[in-house]
Amino acid sequence: MDLPPDITRPDAHTVLVTESPAHQRKVVQDKLAELAHTAWPAGLVSLSAFLSIDGEKVLTYSQWAEGASGREFVSGFAGTEPIEYHLYRSVAGPDRPVPGCTVVLNIEFQGPDPQRQRQWIDTVLEAMAEETDPAPGGISGHFHVSTDGTWAMPFAEWTDAQAHIDALERSTLGMVGSAPGWQRVRDFPGVKGSRFRRYTMLGSLSSPLPGPSDTEVVSDTILTKVQDSPTDWVSEHVRSYVETDGASGHIYHGSPTLLLTTLGRKSGLLRRTALIYGRDGDNYLVVGSNAAAPQHPSWYLNLLAHPRITVQVKSEQFTATARTATTAEKGRLWEHMASIFPLYDTYRHQTARDIPIVIIEPLTTAR
Repeated sequence: MDLPPDITRPDAHTVLVTESPAHQRKVVQDKLAELAHTAWPAGLVSLSAFLSIDGEKVLTYSQWAEGASGREFVSGFAGTEPIEYHLYRSVAGPDRPVPGCTVVLNIEFQGPDPQRQRQWIDTVLEAMAEETDPAPGGISGHFHVSTDGTWAMPFAEWTDAQAHIDALERSTLGMVGSAPGWQRVRDFPGVKGSRFRRYTMLGSLSSPLPGPSDTEVVSDTILTKVQDSPTDWVSEHVRSYVETDGASGHIYHGSPTLLLTTLGRKSGLLRRTALIYGRDGDNYLVVGSNAAAPQHPSWYLNLLAHPRITVQVKSEQFTATARTATTAEKGRLWEHMASIFPLYDTYRHQTARDIPIVIIEPLTTAR
């Protein structure tokens, strides 16, 4: 399963974007296949390719530690010169499923003006904040500015193309919302032109996220001196689990447990904890109960920021992606998890917080 790029990852400083005719599709896909088995050019962080829903264009989105070093590489297989961007601002909701559609807008301004680029984006985000009834289906919005000062590029993730179509149709202003602020977006001075396309993913590759200096990458799993939970009894559980490959610790007070490692959203360090789990087909389930505390557990906030995680179940380790169960999914899954650990029902009635269920979808074969 190809995952979308992590737009906000901290080691990506420059974005190179190309849009090519559809006949370039095979060349782009061949490059992705090649990179899966060969060394990457210096500075490349991720490479993703998208096909427009109308079948006319192929878009590449690549993240770089240093943008200038990647221009020749990207133009070599995309067949066109990339536009260089920097990410300016991002917004995302708490429930972030894997997007089924990416909408890319190109906003061209009348001459270079970095301040105007940012003011336009700020105006859009103000309009979004005014919405009292946001259109369903929006997942996230990532707003880029071109380094030449002439373009803004919103990169919006939606559950599917129809959700975006419906949002435009319900708007009274031809936008994705109807709040008064959208009129200010329409009337924003200095906009030369705009267009958008809807895309689906062709493929994506990302390098592992950086961890501490002593991190070692083995296959697709990050191994390092991870920081275990600061809670003594949890860290003791984790230590026993690791030392015995789960022989001691997999069943904890009658419930099955796994080890979850996330990337700290603030520290950039790997954080590990033990959690009760359930199964739903090939997927694993965990609950962010935090013993009915009013705030979400740190591990849940970390995976919202960085959904790519590592998991250990008994002696098996694998990489995975994590997402919050939707409202439609949650009823069935909650009943299942409460049957494994009945205290979850108690916790649910002890807090006003909406306790999340997290679905863990393995990406690699357990080893």
